[in-house]
Amino acid sequence: MKEYRDIIILVLFAVIAGGALSGVYGMTREQIAATEKLERTNALKAVLPTLSAAATEVIIDKDGLKIPAVLDSANGTFSGAVLELETKKGYAGTIKFMVGVDKDRHVTGLYILAQNETPGLGTKAKSQTWWGQFLGKGQDNFKFKVKKDGGDADAITAATITSRAVTNQVDLGLNALAAHLEKR
Repeated sequence: MKEYRDIIILVLFAVIAGGALSGVYGMTREQIAATEKLERTNALKAVLPTLSAAATEVIIDKDGLKIPAVLDSANGTFSGAVLELETKKGYAGTIKFMVGVDKDRHVTGLYILAQNETPGLGTKAKSQTWWGQFLGKGQDNFKFKVKKDGGDADAITAATITSRAVTNQVDLGLNALAAHLEKR
């Protein structure tokens, strides 16, 4: 009989804990969504300060890869874009970030939205000290590969995998944007 009592207590504890967790999630869901929306808005402004209210959200499709983007085409002329990039090739998995691009297709900023890289190493990708090397650079004046791979980008010390993942994804995004703009 004692065995059943222990099982019943354990099941009741799990049900109560699950219910409490569900309740807390329900109460905070809207606040979490509002915070994520605010972070996205702030990221858009950070990577492309000239982004106008007339900018439109699009999906750039390049060889089956779909890249969410915000294109700014004032008066029908391309004036900039924000690419929402994601790579699963980070040292600790997925890295999601935004890259701003001006009318000349040069990088205006980079903002890491989500990552699980090693603290003190891969997390340095969030710092302008590292990604600042991309500012004002485009595929016409910079090879978006780390130097170990024959490119122009300095890798973060002891975080080459993270550096490679972000740099390669920026290159891929710029290629996709160029192809998209040529189709227009």
